[in-house]
Amino acid sequence: MLVAEGTRGMGRWATELPVQAVLSPSASDAALLEAVDRAPRGGTAPAPEPAQFVAAVESSEHTADPSLESFKAGADRSGDSEISRRPGDDSLAEPTAGLDNLADGIPSQVIAVVSPKGGMGKTTVATNLAVGLAKIAPFSVVLVDADVQFGDVATALSLTPSSTLPDAVSGAASSDTMVLKSSLTSHPSGFYTVCGAESPIDGDRVTGEQLGHLIEQLAQEFRFVIVDTAPGLGEHTLAALDAATDAVMLCGMSVTSMRGLRSNLDVLSRIGISPGRRHVVLNFADRTSGLTVRDVEATTGVPVDLAIPRSKLVVVSTNRGIPILQAGGRNPAATALAGLVARFDSSAPPKRRRLHRRVVVA
Repeated sequence: MLVAEGTRGMGRWATELPVQAVLSPSASDAALLEAVDRAPRGGTAPAPEPAQFVAAVESSEHTADPSLESFKAGADRSGDSEISRRPGDDSLAEPTAGLDNLADGIPSQVIAVVSPKGGMGKTTVATNLAVGLAKIAPFSVVLVDADVQFGDVATALSLTPSSTLPDAVSGAASSDTMVLKSSLTSHPSGFYTVCGAESPIDGDRVTGEQLGHLIEQLAQEFRFVIVDTAPGLGEHTLAALDAATDAVMLCGMSVTSMRGLRSNLDVLSRIGISPGRRHVVLNFADRTSGLTVRDVEATTGVPVDLAIPRSKLVVVSTNRGIPILQAGGRNPAATALAGLVARFDSSAPPKRRRLHRRVVVA
């Protein structure tokens, strides 16, 4: 545990220690007890040497050490924190400084993945977005499981989190960014997650206001914040959409899902919640449903931006807990998901303005 106020000299050694929490000397007893309670137990982390229990209390008037900035940007590196990675996983031991993009003035993007009905593939799309965007901005992507009752991001990514969404929106984490970072769970692909609650009862304690505040906190630290929402337009989904810069709106090739999307769009228009950019994604696209892309657009009233073809490989990847963009390989579904990722790549050359071209289902 690191207790520090002021920055002089810290950056040279703080990143070399297995720091589990960073607290201010003025932290309350409750915050200290919470940090101690979060520390790994039962042999999940080797017992540190006495010299590793350091209390560095320096005057805040001292000149800041520039090397500390890299520590702050990657304070939750899985190579230095057993809280944010599974034991034995050294895949994130040498991260790059993903937060440099924020320092360079590139605005953060909050991407809400929504659908009117369950089973539309929100979690599959959200996890693959995280994998793809982590290649663009390593260690500056965070995925939030905002399905407070039945979120399954952890399952879809084969993660065993030590902290979940209720932990991230309560206690010291709600006011201290460093404590919040310690509650994130890292993924080998180079991004972080706020996994869903362990039970619906725990999840029900999270309010829409708390979720909105969490998203705002993360948007100040990460270039991409991806929010996997619950079906429909409940309190938490509306909070995510209200904070979002982009909305990925999913629908399938069924009349019920298309009408549901149309209804959702009408409601959002009436209540005045509309992210700056909308990406309509047709999932499970095929030519055997009896419907065409033209039918989808006529029913929903909006153009389809991208179609993800139905694929058995997507189902297999979900069951294995390895997103299809992480597994690699060439297939139409992976190509479509990579195309969705490219829509958020600000470094890509700008496209010429032209009329919307209708999506073709292969």
